[in-house]
Amino acid sequence: MTTETNETDRVRMYLRTQGERYTFRELWIRAVKARLQLLDALDGVNDEQAAFKINEDEWSILEVLKHVLTSSGNVAQLVESLANRRSRQSDDIEPPRKPTDLSITEMRDLLLKDSVAWGALTDRLPEPPSFEIEARHTFFGRL
Repeated sequence: MTTETNETDRVRMYLRTQGERYTFRELWIRAVKARLQLLDALDGVNDEQAAFKINEDEWSILEVLKHVLTSSGNVAQLVESLANRRSRQSDDIEPPRKPTDLSITEMRDLLLKDSVAWGALTDRLPEPPSFEIEARHTFFGRL
């Protein structure tokens, strides 16, 4: 096994174990905390800084935010489906990098709106969740 494969398996097992060990509400704290940290990190960032890239291979802050917003909705749908024993395609979980014409203020507002929606996800999930149906993640493998 390669080091990358070992790391992928380790992370996949960690995610699965966390899902089995903690309730959705306990995991909610971590998810919301991460979102608040991201929102805090955007304070004081202007449009020029948000669009800046060191080179074309690197992502701008705006591209990262676009990625977070796109994948967040897709992940929420997948989590809800799997937890309720419904299968769903997971090929949209890792969306490609896409530019955006939105300002940092608009992206921050969308991120805040999405964070509220993400936080409400736990109210739609069963306790305990189903672990019968899995989905394939491009990096982590079967989840």
